[in-house]
Amino acid sequence: MLAAAAMLLQASLAATVFAPPLDTPIRITVERVETSPKERRYRQERLVRFRPDGTGYRAEAVLVANASAAPEALSDLVERGLSALAGQTIVLHLDVNGQVTGIDDMTALWDRVCQHIADAAAARRGLTPGESNALATRLVAPLRALPPERQRALLATLVTAAIMTDPVDAPGSAVAVQLPGASPFGTPATLQGIRRTEAVGILLHVSTTATATVALPAEGNAPARAGSVTLDRVRVFDPRTGMLATATDTIRNVIATRETRLVTHTRVERAPGNAWPK
Repeated sequence: MLAAAAMLLQASLAATVFAPPLDTPIRITVERVETSPKERRYRQERLVRFRPDGTGYRAEAVLVANASAAPEALSDLVERGLSALAGQTIVLHLDVNGQVTGIDDMTALWDRVCQHIADAAAARRGLTPGESNALATRLVAPLRALPPERQRALLATLVTAAIMTDPVDAPGSAVAVQLPGASPFGTPATLQGIRRTEAVGILLHVSTTATATVALPAEGNAPARAGSVTLDRVRVFDPRTGMLATATDTIRNVIATRETRLVTHTRVERAPGNAWPK
């Protein structure tokens, strides 16, 4: 029995293709918790369904819930801007490998995302009209200037959050990795670590732990400081479909005795047919 399961897993790995379930709603729930030292939470839920489209797939995505106790801190600008699309069906086109190749009405969608970010910035309390307008311009101008392929990649996260995009190694392997990241001081950092792959039943578990230590020399009245950043990343997915079951990223920043922990958990599951908005 175990030998048969192992052979099935090896066969699916050897011929891994993107093969999502068709014509059924898939719920993607993203939950983020920051502890620094108080706890703050962010949650976003969306539905996706796939249909055949030539040699690839057509995906429809609908953002159905978005809630945050501290949106500025716990979600990035684009993630906050996506809330402007709540309730609207977004149509994306994917190739046979699960890469998003096109998005219907992308220019109009991106404009709505940017405008929502600008409106939120302009409405912030405690700022004069001039200050709020300047903030809105500063935040949105770089986003509006992004090339189309970058806009598409950011909007595509509505769907790609459910797809396994990390490298896949043979079960039982441990591979040295280097990952881009940011230090506790906000500067770029390269994290060094290990990626391990294990088979658990018909699923694969890919876990990565990587870290970097960064030192800032004394400058002016500021003393020398050192800090570290650690990333723990876990992906559980079905190699027969290329779809994630769960994904968890834990980022831990430490400066002296102060620690900030940010945990992002993504859950992907089939939803009942009546879950799709009318």
